[in-house]
Amino acid sequence: MRQENGKNLRGIILFPVLIAVLLLSLLFVISKGSTDISMSVVYGILNDQVLHGGRELKEGLWGRADYQIIWNIRLPRVLFGILCGAGLGLCGAVMQALVLNPIADPYILGISSGASSGAACALLLPIPFFGGQYQTTIMAMAGALISSALVYFMAKFAGGGKLHPVTLLLSGTAINAVMSAVTGFLIFIAKSSESIAAVYNWQMGSLAAAQWSTLTIPALGVFLGLIVCILQSGNLNLMMMGDEDAAALGLSVKHVRAGMFIVCSVIVASLVSVTGIIGFVGLVVPHVVRLMIRSSNNKLVIPLSALSGAIYLMWADSLARSAFRAAELPIGIITAFVGAPFFLFLMIRKHYGVRA
Repeated sequence: MRQENGKNLRGIILFPVLIAVLLLSLLFVISKGSTDISMSVVYGILNDQVLHGGRELKEGLWGRADYQIIWNIRLPRVLFGILCGAGLGLCGAVMQALVLNPIADPYILGISSGASSGAACALLLPIPFFGGQYQTTIMAMAGALISSALVYFMAKFAGGGKLHPVTLLLSGTAINAVMSAVTGFLIFIAKSSESIAAVYNWQMGSLAAAQWSTLTIPALGVFLGLIVCILQSGNLNLMMMGDEDAAALGLSVKHVRAGMFIVCSVIVASLVSVTGIIGFVGLVVPHVVRLMIRSSNNKLVIPLSALSGAIYLMWADSLARSAFRAAELPIGIITAFVGAPFFLFLMIRKHYGVRA
C-alpha cells in the first residue's frame, strides 16, 4: 500500500464533496418509495423537525401523512443505512491496514459471521438474561470477539508465533466457515418456524428492522469507533510499514492490533445485531477511496471510507427497496453482487498474499 507524508489536496477537496453528495442523496432517497414525495417537502419537514421542533407541522403547513412517512418510517431506515455503511467502510480500511492485505474486511475475516452466530443464539435459544435488542447485541458482540480471538490465535499459531498477513486471512476464512456452520446448526435444532424464517432472512442482510428505537446502540458503536480509529490512524500508517519496522519506531504492534480488532468487532456486532450480514462493503469502499485520493494515508482513508460507505449503502438500500416493487430484495444480495467480482479482481490483480 502506498503511503505519503504531507497534505493530500484530493483528499481535502473530497470531504466537502462527499458531505454534499451524502445530504443530497439523503433527501432523494427519502423522497422515493411506494409513495413518492417531492424533495422540497422532504427538506421542509426535516428542517421543521430539526430546527423548529415541528412548529410548522402543528400550524398545518405539512401533511400528517407525509410527516409519518418521512420522519417515522423512511428517515430511521436511511440513517441506519448511513451508520451501517460508515461502520463497515471504516472497519474495512482499518483491517486492511492491520493485516497488510487489501482483500481483508470484517466479512472475509469471519467477524461478521461470529456476530451472526452470537445473534442467532439470542434469537433461537432461550437465554435467561437481558432482553430484546440488548440481548441480541450483547450476544453478537460476544460472537464477534470470540471469532476475532480465534482468528488471531490461530494465525499466530500457524505462523510459528508471528502474525503474517496470509495466515491471518486464511484463519479468517476458516473461522468464517465454522461460525456459519454454528449458525446453520442453531437453525437446524430450533423449534420455532417463525424464528427460523426470521434468521434465514436476517442472514441475507436487510435494513427493514430499522426504527428510531434501534438506532441508539449502532450510532454509539459507530461514532465512538470512528473517533478511536481516527486517533489511531497514525499508528495504522506505521503498521503498514510492516511489524518489524513499526516496532523499531516504538509502536507496540501487538497491543495496537489487538485493540483495533476489538474496536472493529464491537462496531460490526452493533450493526449485525440489527441488520444481519451485509458483506463486502468494507472490501470495496476503501479501495475506491484510495483510487480517488491516490493515497493510502489512513488519516484520510478512514474518515473518507466512512463517508463513502454511508453513501454506498444508502443507495444500495434504495435499490433493494425499488428493484422489485412487490417484494424487498435483501441488501446483502446487492452488496455481494458488487463485492464478490471485486474480490476476485483484487485476488488476481494483487497476486494473493503479496503486499501491495
